[in-house]
Amino acid sequence: MEHPIGDGFVIRNFLYGDASGLSRNGDNPNIAINQRECFPHPYTIELARNWIQYVRDNEAGTRFCIANNKEAIGEIGIVIQPDVHRHSAEIGFWIGEAYWGNGLMTKAVDWMVNHCFEEFGLKRIFADVVEYNVPSQKVLQKCGFELEGVFRKNIFKNDQFFDQYVYARLNEKPPAKN
Repeated sequence: MEHPIGDGFVIRNFLYGDASGLSRNGDNPNIAINQRECFPHPYTIELARNWIQYVRDNEAGTRFCIANNKEAIGEIGIVIQPDVHRHSAEIGFWIGEAYWGNGLMTKAVDWMVNHCFEEFGLKRIFADVVEYNVPSQKVLQKCGFELEGVFRKNIFKNDQFFDQYVYARLNEKPPAKN
């Protein structure tokens, strides 16, 4: 799978050769501070290789690489929720700091949401964002996500508590009839 998102950038499946690009672009404290604690920092090539193998083995249909013609520059993915929440998924994303502010992530999120609504028949895609990550909040808003709520002091990171902002976008298209 490879989908162009403009200006020579694509969303595609991970390749084993993506490790150096993921490491180079992801090994940045300005990215790590906005991610969950499981996001590696430092982001070594070995950790990137392990992540690529995990995704290829377990999540190939729901996590993708964002790349240019030279290297992997970020990633985007969803986690479909279990049980009574099975028609809902959480979206997550990051991109190298050199690519911030040019609308690339907005294009990637918009494509991913539409792809997942079609591919998986999801009703709702949501994201939780730490309060100080205003750029990600703006990306979500541009992609039609609405703020559903704020969980006060629900995130504990770097020995501090922060508010968690929850955004969601609903699939208003009726499900296909069988």
